[in-house]
Amino acid sequence: MRHFFGFVFGLLLGPALLLASGWVAPRAAALSESSRGFLGAGELLTLAVLAALALLVALILVPPKLTPLIPGMAGLLLAGLTVVHLLRPAWADRVPDTVGLPVLGSVRIPGWEGTLVLMETGLLLPLALALLVPLFFPSRWRSYRPRGAHALDSEGESSFSELMEEDEED
Repeated sequence: MRHFFGFVFGLLLGPALLLASGWVAPRAAALSESSRGFLGAGELLTLAVLAALALLVALILVPPKLTPLIPGMAGLLLAGLTVVHLLRPAWADRVPDTVGLPVLGSVRIPGWEGTLVLMETGLLLPLALALLVPLFFPSRWRSYRPRGAHALDSEGESSFSELMEEDEED
């Protein structure tokens, strides 16, 4: 069940990472070209979003009990978009950069321009590969519930060692 929810969450995480990194990229590039540091209000917001993005990636890569489908699906989405953009660059022009909302009308998708730049330069590929690595560790696929003789202890029943002691007394 955890793999199913991991699959769905990973598919939702991919576009979130894509748009968040696309939002940060042009702001960080403009900041590096200017003489200002990370001390202004806009710069602190960029730094905060970049730190939150790094923390999110670390939290889905590091925990060993987390299903590998969460980072795996996000990585497959990012790698797939990069490959599609490299093979068919015209397809990116077909994707609308605005979303129609009932109350607000047409709203621009934040980070879309930066996302296109990251796809054109291939900079999403290293992030995608880092997210794909947990798929290849067998320990991430295993359940952490006790099995066999150890499972008897966690369910409140008699332990395996107590059963062996009863046999020895007979």
